Amino acid sequence: MKIAIDKNNVVYSIPDKHIENEVNEYINRSINFLNDKERLMKAKSLILVEKSTKKVIFELSMIHNQHFYPLSILDYANVMLKKMKGEISNFPIMSLDSHDYNFCDFNCKDCLAVDTRKWAKDNLNFTNFDINHYKKVLKEIARYSKKRGLDSLRFEMSGEGNPDMYPYREELIKYAKEECNMRCVYISSGSRLNEKTIDALAKYAYYVRISFPGVCNEAYSKYSIQKNKNQEFTYDDAMNLIQKLVDKRKEYGREGELMIGARTCMRPENVGEYIKTAKRLGEIGADSFQIVKILVPEGEEIEKYKLNKEAVLELKQLNENYKKYGLMHIQVPGKLDYMYYDRKLDDNYKPSQCYSSLVSPILYGPNLVICTHWEKIKDIKDSHYGKLLGKEQELEEIIDGENGCRIRKCVPEKCSSCCSIYDNQVMDLIRAQLSILNDLNDVEFMLTY
Repeated sequence: MKIAIDKNNVVYSIPDKHIENEVNEYINRSINFLNDKERLMKAKSLILVEKSTKKVIFELSMIHNQHFYPLSILDYANVMLKKMKGEISNFPIMSLDSHDYNFCDFNCKDCLAVDTRKWAKDNLNFTNFDINHYKKVLKEIARYSKKRGLDSLRFEMSGEGNPDMYPYREELIKYAKEECNMRCVYISSGSRLNEKTIDALAKYAYYVRISFPGVCNEAYSKYSIQKNKNQEFTYDDAMNLIQKLVDKRKEYGREGELMIGARTCMRPENVGEYIKTAKRLGEIGADSFQIVKILVPEGEEIEKYKLNKEAVLELKQLNENYKKYGLMHIQVPGKLDYMYYDRKLDDNYKPSQCYSSLVSPILYGPNLVICTHWEKIKDIKDSHYGKLLGKEQELEEIIDGENGCRIRKCVPEKCSSCCSIYDNQVMDLIRAQLSILNDLNDVEFMLTY
């Protein structure tokens, strides 16, 4: 049986293409016992319900729970509904990806940040973000989003450099949560995390994901290409770090909020190690494991990197049995065909608008840009919204002003590749569905289980 939960936490069954209130007490109790993390991570699909008839008029199954956590596809759908009902004039910033430190102790093979790190240094004069300036910028972004109906946005601190090395990380995490009501997401190798930052993450963050260049010591060392061989961080060190984070999370009683997981790229040396790593993560008490494809090496053809049968079988087994290994969530590529993937964007698949440039822009220090990997990023004029000073009301002009509108007209028309194609296509699909309805006040989005 499939069930759905509305905004008032009323549980419905879905016997066919409509919802009904008849749900037995066992199911009701089971759903009400789910913590916040479980409710988001165990959701199976997004549905749009006509309230007057209880009909399910739209369902989306590809909802990528890890990708949006601690928000969900439901938040994005509801913001689109508000926008189309005229309740907000423009979208809030929903997920802010911040690159605040432009140096790294790893030199990972196939690193996606090398070009953009250099671009940020050469064109934006950015290497490191002053903490007081940083706080003012976060405060302004939080104000901008709250005014547009989002009280708590997703604040991701991640790549370009190693975020562990930013000297004010502990202070920043606490400020973002306590002063801006942001839901902090932290993504790094963990190689330079100190005890104070680990403590702050356990106390204030909502998602900590540790990146593994490889999922055994051999692959980890080979693909991380660390600069200081005398202090090399290993696969085992990363696992021990996750154990420490899990223990700290328990100390603060945040098992129901803070998700802790790992991510790795597909590598030939990882074959035969994926399930071992999943089991080890489960035993430690981690929640999630993400396995992703990376970009085709420049000048290479994707056909050269076909996924072998052993890898396909292992990943299918992992996808089927991850709960037995003690994990809450697993993410493997939808197509187990090639080890790499190509971001080439056919005109037929371009969305009507680049929604990600509005709801999930990127911060390089105080500089707000539309996209991390857009191929036109080297053209500062068509990628750079502006430099934030942290003054109140400045985002209206930067994003919604003449220059911001001009920039957004450049995308997706100029794009021949896209790192946010799924997000944009989903938002476009939701917009298209809502646009054909007669009464937007008579519909409601729900998650199903």
